Amino acid sequence: MPAPPPPVPARRRGRGFLAGFLGVVGALAVLGGGLLTNHAYSNHSRSISNRDAYGPSMWRNETVETLFPAALAPRVNTKVTSTDPSRAAWHRVGISDSTDCTDGLNNVTTAAVKKLDCEAVLRATYVDPTGNTVATVALVVLPEGQSAKTQMTAFFEKDEDKLDPEVGAKAYGVPGTIAEDWNDERSNGGAGITVPDGSLPYVLIASAGAVDGRKAGRLPGEWGSHSWDAGDDRAPWRGAAKAICDDMSLHLSDLLLEAS
Repeated sequence: MPAPPPPVPARRRGRGFLAGFLGVVGALAVLGGGLLTNHAYSNHSRSISNRDAYGPSMWRNETVETLFPAALAPRVNTKVTSTDPSRAAWHRVGISDSTDCTDGLNNVTTAAVKKLDCEAVLRATYVDPTGNTVATVALVVLPEGQSAKTQMTAFFEKDEDKLDPEVGAKAYGVPGTIAEDWNDERSNGGAGITVPDGSLPYVLIASAGAVDGRKAGRLPGEWGSHSWDAGDDRAPWRGAAKAICDDMSLHLSDLLLEAS
């Protein structure tokens, strides 16, 4: 009968056990890393899909206070936000309860969006930090796809060529605030833009005027001789309306980026 093998020293047994244990851990680490990679890729794929799906429904899923932030600021670079109150170009004073397409825009603009099956119009009123300029900005919800936005772009461009542009949102006066007397008669100029992000089927339209009701007047002398401004000072008001639309557009794109 052969003699039994000599016993394995305890130190060698410990090393063998440790090597086996580390091998199992290594295998699990490789497997776990693969699972994490797959999970990250899956999340990335979903985020792309979510962007396209969330954009058209964002106006329903976000609160109106989120859609129309308390402060709006121009974004000069990616390190600053469009809602930084320390840089605000606009401060919100009120949000309209109505979402009807016929309530939020002037007659000419309403006719244009109704042809495109407008779904909703949301409005908010803002004032600038000086308290001199007031503006109502409208978020117009259109059907998905680029067709409706392309048609609205053409509408805006055609309107800009007129001596007296007619695009604009209906003024929303906010009781108990600096903008309580703000109304359509006080509007001095309007503007509109399409939101460039393809996942956001929205256009933005605004009207701007003076808080104290001052109307755009005839410019004196040579300043009133230019055909492009019809001889009055509506151009700055149209510029203010365009500026708040641009700031809102950047804000909506930021919201979509956060949700995707």
